[in-house]
Amino acid sequence: MVPLTLGPPKARPPEGASLVPGVGAVTLVPPWLPGRHFGAAMLCYALGAAGLVFIAPDLAHRNFFLPRVVAVVHLFTLGWITLSIFGALCQFLPVAIGRGVRSVALANASFVAQTLGVVGLVAGLSLSSRPLLLSGAFALAAAFATFSMNLIATLLPVKERNVTYWALAGASVALLTTPAYGVVLAFNLHDGVLGDRFSTVGQHAHIALLGFVMLVIVGVAHRLLPMFLLSHGASERPAWAAVALLSGSATSLALPVGGAPRLTLAGALGCAGTVALIAQAALFFKHRKRSAIDPGMRLAGSGLVGLAIAVVLAPLSLTRGMGDPRLLTAYFMVLLGAVTLFVAGHYYKIVPFLVWNHRFGPLLGKRKVPRVVELYSERVAHVDVALLVSGLLGLVIATYLGAAAVARAAALVFAAGAWLQVVVIARVAQKRVA
Repeated sequence: MVPLTLGPPKARPPEGASLVPGVGAVTLVPPWLPGRHFGAAMLCYALGAAGLVFIAPDLAHRNFFLPRVVAVVHLFTLGWITLSIFGALCQFLPVAIGRGVRSVALANASFVAQTLGVVGLVAGLSLSSRPLLLSGAFALAAAFATFSMNLIATLLPVKERNVTYWALAGASVALLTTPAYGVVLAFNLHDGVLGDRFSTVGQHAHIALLGFVMLVIVGVAHRLLPMFLLSHGASERPAWAAVALLSGSATSLALPVGGAPRLTLAGALGCAGTVALIAQAALFFKHRKRSAIDPGMRLAGSGLVGLAIAVVLAPLSLTRGMGDPRLLTAYFMVLLGAVTLFVAGHYYKIVPFLVWNHRFGPLLGKRKVPRVVELYSERVAHVDVALLVSGLLGLVIATYLGAAAVARAAALVFAAGAWLQVVVIARVAQKRVA
């Protein structure tokens, strides 16, 4: 990794502001905003990893509708993944679309609602408390709506409507739809009003993953992967296809009419869109100028491989549904695990950049400062990659085979990797000028 090159500041940065990686001109954002998101996300990551060790036998026995299993799943989806995405967007919107988030106050309000919502939902599921569960669900709906409206307001004035713009526009719409299904499922947990709970859970999960998470990955990674890999000259056609296909899939899933043909169409579009995303990322890796692949990009690449496996498993597992719970559980674990690895990989890139920019960048040329790569040990990070990838792979295989003891052992390996990453990132965040 080479040190980040920054353009000379045009004005003195206000106190508490940091430079955005990859932007030559000065773009200032309050570092506490993404910092709060990342800190809360890492806490959910650590707790989710601990919970995964606890529920691993449940997964092996295909008891994935148990409240404690759902609680751990939401620590990863709503806590780790969503908070990470919100924080990354707050920091990198100037890089992605040339404009910072429209309202810092609204972004902070959505963060507060999101955190309270995660706490309420997880506590409600764990303690079988209907008031906590519903309050958490409504807080999360408010957080998603607030962030979505803030994102839409940020996008509206943008004139250069490129791949990233349309990906984020589609994600903002899916962000409004996702909590609607979540609230319905929260009521259903006690009332049992849904005739086909599996179908509703499946739609809720795939609107969130395909319509929001995947579209954000397409849009933001379209700017970040070339920057981190030093990749130039790759075609953008797969990314455009991914945006169209994933948006079509999420729209089809959100429609209340259409029955089985609609779900089949949504599944086909989602698989094709994911393939296009993988193809675009593969082009970035192929055109990279840096031969060595650092730990962060290894984790991100492992996540992309996981997405490819999920695409292979999706048609059969979703068609069989509850008729083959082993395959269905393995599929969802691969899908969620792949996104987890992709997000985890970017923490090794984003957080060191932010810390370097905020604390060491202003001293560049005035005194000796460490390089970005020197803010953490790559050897330790490579160990972390091995733990996370091998732990996830072992957990998926053990779950499919119904081996509860092996599943718990594999979950421990994965958890060791997650906890190690939390320690590494926390130490990076504490780096200061000597």
